[in-house]
Amino acid sequence: MLIDTHSHINHEKLAEKLDEILEGLKTDRVGAVVCPSFSYESSKTSLEVAKNSRVWCALGVHPECATEYDDETEKFLLSSLNNERVVAVGEIGLDYHYGTEHKDRQKEVLIEQMKLANQFDLPVIFHVRDAWDDFFEIYEQNRHLVKRGVIHCFEGDSEIAKRALDLGLWISLTGLVTFKQRNELREAVKLIPLDRFMVETDAPYLTPEPFRREINEPKFTALVADKIAELKGLSAEEIDEITTTNTLKFFDKMRLE
Repeated sequence: MLIDTHSHINHEKLAEKLDEILEGLKTDRVGAVVCPSFSYESSKTSLEVAKNSRVWCALGVHPECATEYDDETEKFLLSSLNNERVVAVGEIGLDYHYGTEHKDRQKEVLIEQMKLANQFDLPVIFHVRDAWDDFFEIYEQNRHLVKRGVIHCFEGDSEIAKRALDLGLWISLTGLVTFKQRNELREAVKLIPLDRFMVETDAPYLTPEPFRREINEPKFTALVADKIAELKGLSAEEIDEITTTNTLKFFDKMRLE
């Protein structure tokens, strides 16, 4: 069985298919999901969808929503992070893709949420886009706050992967590994140790080839895993077992039925 470690199944684009997605977790190769959050509102709906026995969630505020992080948000996180269905803080991090106007606030909110992860003894799901140097600097200075951290939707090259791995970070891979133009990413995948990576869809985004025109959903995690198996020279069954073992180690509150 595979676990989709990062799937926004509470997203409006998947609302009409949610019952079908949840039912598929009982029979498909992908049998469980971690639903991360990106805002105060999405944190509430992540908790709601995680009432399903095959869904867990992560709570946190995405860097693009950092200016919305306020006392009410923090109060909610403080009251919710000990919920048995919450397995991580996330997704949190830095994102300068659309500009650096709010980068100082992004940094502040990132560190505040790392402190919450430490307080509740939870691993962290990091989002990093076009902000690697600042992220690595902050992580190095505050890594004592993080029991385990994963860079989700990794899209870097071998050099960035090595920097992350040297800092003890894990790496999570998406359908990007199937995109034809992502040769540097595929080279990076080859050097990631077998005990330091997980798989995800980042649904409803980044649908793998050959279904890129469709809305992404958990079942497509299998295409990500199969591409990694090819790159690693392993069987699909081996990748399924490796990534599930890794996921249960990383998200140590998860208990599969």
